[in-house]
Amino acid sequence: MSFFKRTFTITFCLLLAVCCHLCSQQVKDDTTFRIDTHIHLYDTNRAGSSIFLDSVIHEKIYYPHLVSEFLEVASPTGVNYAVVVEASKRREDNFWAMDIVNQSDNMLAFIGNLDPRDAHYIKDLEQLSTNKKFRGIRIRPKKKIDIANEKVIELLGELDKRNLVLELGENAGPIEAIEIISRKYPEMNIIIDHMAGGKIQDGVIVPKGWKKRLEKLEALPNVYIKISMLYFLSGKFPSPTDYKFYKAFIDQVVDVFGPNRILFGSNWTLSEMGGSYANLIRICNEYLNEKKVVTQKQFYADNGIQAFGLEIKK
Repeated sequence: MSFFKRTFTITFCLLLAVCCHLCSQQVKDDTTFRIDTHIHLYDTNRAGSSIFLDSVIHEKIYYPHLVSEFLEVASPTGVNYAVVVEASKRREDNFWAMDIVNQSDNMLAFIGNLDPRDAHYIKDLEQLSTNKKFRGIRIRPKKKIDIANEKVIELLGELDKRNLVLELGENAGPIEAIEIISRKYPEMNIIIDHMAGGKIQDGVIVPKGWKKRLEKLEALPNVYIKISMLYFLSGKFPSPTDYKFYKAFIDQVVDVFGPNRILFGSNWTLSEMGGSYANLIRICNEYLNEKKVVTQKQFYADNGIQAFGLEIKK
């Protein structure tokens, strides 16, 4: 082979290798923005604003956590948008948080905490719905609620009428009740938090019937699930930072639900009790890069936009 042919061949191979590397990088991170679909905001200096926290148990995070604090830890990881989920059980805190969300382009949506049994439920729902960023409720009332109750199911129809979503805690109620709600309101998206009740206990995924629960939920086409609260569900504090520790756990959700109905949520600020935001994103990135079933664009952006009906000002 002549010198020129050999030089051309080597140059071509080098260029090809660079192109392949760039393409692989694009597959690994194809997002132009990232959304955290589960964060909490509160002001410990505001009377009652953080009553869901214990000043001793949660001393590490017992100080004001507002938009600026979130962006300070999240922006370096590429996460610049969030859905705020109300953790307080006081009615008035919904309106305080709604105002905070309205003041920031980075806060894309607010999920309130309203009790369908409350006498103010429809009035509060109507008032909050005047805000474009109000996207639904997560039922987390002071008193235990039976979501299988016919009256409760009927009142959840108020969400459906307003094109809002229903968010449910990981152990919100029997699967049969969720099936009834899903089929009664097929156009209303239902989002299940925090791995739908699974967790890691002494290195073992529990409870035993968790995967069957996932499969029943997946059979409902308007149900999404959050891969969220990983640190807490690890059962260890500080929480492991090696993604392999969580791999089999996340695998079950991804394998059952597929790439289009899983959402990323950190559970910030409570996530800080287990570890850093940067490490949490790294865990998820490394998992996605190995799994190659779900793209980062789906996980961090597209699925959240679809599930919540979000609008992003670029």
